Formats: sequence, structure tokens, C-alpha cells
Amino acid sequence: MTVSMSTCFYVEQFRDVTVVCFTCRSVTERNYDVVAEELLEFVNLVTQERPIRVVAELLAIREIDDMGLEMLRAFHESIHDAGGRLVMCRVQPAVTAAIRRAGLPCEISGSRSEAVWSF
Repeated sequence: MTVSMSTCFYVEQFRDVTVVCFTCRSVTERNYDVVAEELLEFVNLVTQERPIRVVAELLAIREIDDMGLEMLRAFHESIHDAGGRLVMCRVQPAVTAAIRRAGLPCEISGSRSEAVWSF
């Protein structure tokens, strides 16, 4: 297992699955620039390797607004467009509800292990 850190999340590698664990409590207009910049850097790195299998653990996120939802949509689309798959896990109920209301085409799994083994 390899681990690397940023200010908004840390990354772990399990077999051929990359797990990005968000540590920020919100993804909103207030921290959009920081999270988006770090997430873009992550996407650029992870899409250089094959297969692209990403699990996003969102347990720490308690608040998300429209900008945060669009960031998640762009994250999902970037992974998908590169030929990969993204599964979100351990998502707070309020965040899950916001994702569903926004119509994001995200796979959401209950646990990290379930998400990792879904590949």
C-alpha cells in the first residue's frame, strides 16, 4: 500500500485500485479553488496508469454546495472519459441526497472494501 497526502485528501493504493480519501469537511464555494486544483492534479496523475480504478471515500465531507457537486461531476467525467471507473463510498446521507438531487451518474458503495472489491 502506498500513501500520499494533499491538504484536502490523501491517496492510498490497494492492488490496482487507487483510493482517494477526502479529509476536508466541506466542498463548497469557500474552498473550491484549493480542492479543485488538488483534484485536477490527482486526476492528471491517476489517468496516466492503466487500469484506471478509483474509489473516492467521502466520509469527512459534511457539506456540499452546487459548486462542490459540479466538481464531483467533473471528477467523475474525467475518470470516465479516460476509460476508467470511479466508485464513491462512505458518503454522508445529506451528501448522498445532494448527489442524487443533482442527478450525478455516480456509483455509491456503502463501504471502502465493498467499493475496492467491486472492481
